[in-house]
Amino acid sequence: MLRKTSASLLALLLLAGCGGVSKIQPAPSQTPSSTLEIPQDCEKTSVNQALSEIVKGSIYIPTQWKPAAGTELADFLNNKGLACSYGLQSAEIGVTARWVSDSTQLFEKRIDGWLANGYTKVSLDGISADDAYFLLKKQSPSQEFHIWTLNFKYQGAWLSLNCTSFAQDLTAGLPIVKSMIA
Repeated sequence: MLRKTSASLLALLLLAGCGGVSKIQPAPSQTPSSTLEIPQDCEKTSVNQALSEIVKGSIYIPTQWKPAAGTELADFLNNKGLACSYGLQSAEIGVTARWVSDSTQLFEKRIDGWLANGYTKVSLDGISADDAYFLLKKQSPSQEFHIWTLNFKYQGAWLSLNCTSFAQDLTAGLPIVKSMIA
């Protein structure tokens, strides 16, 4: 009986030793880089290319921004963001696109004001935005200018897009939105 027990113990020790010592490697991080890179040059974005599919002859429109304190534009430009206009300036057709890192919750601080001003929370078809707010007011006898404005948060950044009269609904501006995050 002792011999059988010793043989079993020896077999168990040999089998245990066959596998050698293996180190368990930690799984690589599954968290992709989730921060949108803010463009640094208006002429190096793909926004004008997307707009030119809608507005033929669209160009980058250099603009000397002078934002008033407390405005959204000031939030963008005073926090290393970028604001760019594209279109046909003579026809007053185009877009203004803005990008800024939202590490200080600039976007969240604006939500109550947007809702108070008639913005609607929306989802963007085909775009995994964290949050989005849209305002559309078409030109009419009582509405002098066409207003199409979208503010959305995407991969740690606040992005804003304003379109002129060519965009008659949220869907019409989505090709431009997609170019902003490309």
